[in-house]
Amino acid sequence: TLLMNLTLNHLLTTTLLVLASQSAVHGELQPGNKIQLSLRGVAASEQEKIDGTYRVGKSGKIRLPMLERSVNAEGLTPERFARAAENAYKASEIFTDPVIEIEALQGGDQKTAATISVSGQVRRGGQFTYQKDMTVLQAIDSVGGRNDFGGRNVYLIRKGKQYCLDFRNLSHKNIRLQPGDSIQVAQKSVIDRWKGNADAVKPLL
Repeated sequence: TLLMNLTLNHLLTTTLLVLASQSAVHGELQPGNKIQLSLRGVAASEQEKIDGTYRVGKSGKIRLPMLERSVNAEGLTPERFARAAENAYKASEIFTDPVIEIEALQGGDQKTAATISVSGQVRRGGQFTYQKDMTVLQAIDSVGGRNDFGGRNVYLIRKGKQYCLDFRNLSHKNIRLQPGDSIQVAQKSVIDRWKGNADAVKPLL
């Protein structure tokens, strides 16, 4: 009986090692893996919202901008995940004919990606991968925009300092973000007036 148990344990261990090695050989994505996503076939302004580095979550899924539901990635090769992401954007009627390229990051490339967070009165708040030259407007659009309660006051928190931006001011919406920035869209008030100060915002413009 002892010999049988040892043999079964050996077989089980061997099977798990084989399965793991097959997964590695085929390049299947697993929780904790990071990918670089590039979107083609759409306007450059739309590419900027989607292009970036993403991480497979503990659930085996990846949260992509503008999609209400995360896309399953666990067990898929980068190419198969690219097709799944394309289909998700098509099914949501966000893009008509997107072309997505996925590169699995390895080794030193697996460093923690810089992020920004968007919260408050938006349709889908959360933390997202920072993208170079992303503006306040693009960040808010990437989470579906303001909801029905979103007001004109938008708070930008950067390195411990808070700035009140006016969402009706184009120059404020075009402020470029930095890694680690947080954006909070305030709730609309009865008299929706801007509560900020032009001099305080001037250094950001």
